[in-house]
Amino acid sequence: MTAITPPSVPFSASGNLLGYVRYEDDAAEWRDNVTFHATLRIHEIKRSISSCRVIWRDENEGTLYPMLLPELGDLLTAGTTSLGVTKGWWIVGQRGKNYGIRRASEVEVVTLPFIEQAADDMACSMPRPHSPHDITHASRSYHCDGVRVTMRHRPYTLEEGAS
Repeated sequence: MTAITPPSVPFSASGNLLGYVRYEDDAAEWRDNVTFHATLRIHEIKRSISSCRVIWRDENEGTLYPMLLPELGDLLTAGTTSLGVTKGWWIVGQRGKNYGIRRASEVEVVTLPFIEQAADDMACSMPRPHSPHDITHASRSYHCDGVRVTMRHRPYTLEEGAS
């Protein structure tokens, strides 16, 4: 069974994503399914009658997100998990009546509104090593964390560097 991306997803009264919903009334709240950026740590592994899921905890907000095993396999083979922690852009997928997060594709991430900030120099919060940023002398470019950065072009000459 292939995962679909539902338009809305169920959350509990405490703000955690529900992994299984039999009836629509089982969820305290249905939210729009949008991509989000989070640093997640493995919290626990749960087994039910029809599925097995890994529960991730957002390190900043404490929210719990289930992930189904096929998505976990994709995450582990991509090599983006270290010591039970992973960071990236996420979106909720659905398999039958089971919900779980998966890594968002580039197309899904680009549709988000970007946060804009001005900077002469910028530090990256992604673990090293990773692909280089596309920030050159362009007036605007996107940082690997999804932040749009306005760069001021300042010509550099050897005389300036020597001083």
